Amino acid sequence: MKEENKRKEPHHFPGETEVMIAKSRIKWDKDKEQVWMELEKRMETEPVAETISLIRPWLRVAIAAGIALLVGFAAFTGFYAKTIDIPAGQHSEIYLPDNSKVSLNAQSAISYKPLLWRFSRTVKLEGEAFFDVIKGKQFEVISGKGKTIVLGTTFNIYSRNSDYQVTCITGKVKVVEFSGNHEVTLSPGEQAALKNDGTLTMEPGIDTDRIISWLNNKLSFTSVPLRKVFEEIGRQYGVIISVPEDLDNTYTGTFIKESSVENVLNLVCRPFNLNFTRKADNEYIITGNN
Repeated sequence: MKEENKRKEPHHFPGETEVMIAKSRIKWDKDKEQVWMELEKRMETEPVAETISLIRPWLRVAIAAGIALLVGFAAFTGFYAKTIDIPAGQHSEIYLPDNSKVSLNAQSAISYKPLLWRFSRTVKLEGEAFFDVIKGKQFEVISGKGKTIVLGTTFNIYSRNSDYQVTCITGKVKVVEFSGNHEVTLSPGEQAALKNDGTLTMEPGIDTDRIISWLNNKLSFTSVPLRKVFEEIGRQYGVIISVPEDLDNTYTGTFIKESSVENVLNLVCRPFNLNFTRKADNEYIITGNN
């Protein structure tokens, strides 16, 4: 009985479990440092997978076309200029994008960039023009010999060949001569003129009504070389006037353009004992009285 009541001991197989555990163990032949070193080497030597572009070919073409279109538009905006060219015998008034008014004399031209006007109020002038500038950003008029800079004022510019004159009517005007970078600032009634040596001179007390008399179809001259007087008559009436090479007189006088060109030529020629003949419908020859 005592043997039956005894607790039964579990079976024990000496050595078997130890053998099984020993067989199931993983043998680590390398320590952690060696394993990491090998992983790093693999990461450095194995090629990196190529990036796959998700942009479809047609979308690339569309993007390239859009960029080309933007570049082309920017170039067009920068180069596009509007030009107004007034022939001989005519006057004209134009309004710039900011409503500044420009009155152009005969045989004069003006150009500007309308698409860039908001950023740069700049015009180019050849000939003669009267400007009535709306106040705003800096306003520049570039002519062959110089540049006129204003903010809001009225002024007259005469720029033909080597002659360059700027007359301030209201406000203030700065005139810059290109070659020597000379500059003067004008107040109302003052005029800047370019001398033969390239320097600018400032003259006060100018008769501004005479300077802008052409706006009222009047021709007014004060001690002007007679050759230039005939040039202006030809410009205002749209005719060709040939003059003698030795013509070196000066002329002072005023007349209205409503008069015929023959009447005007007669008024100018008479004091100098000159004659004129009509060669064609639009051509006259001035000769001395032998």
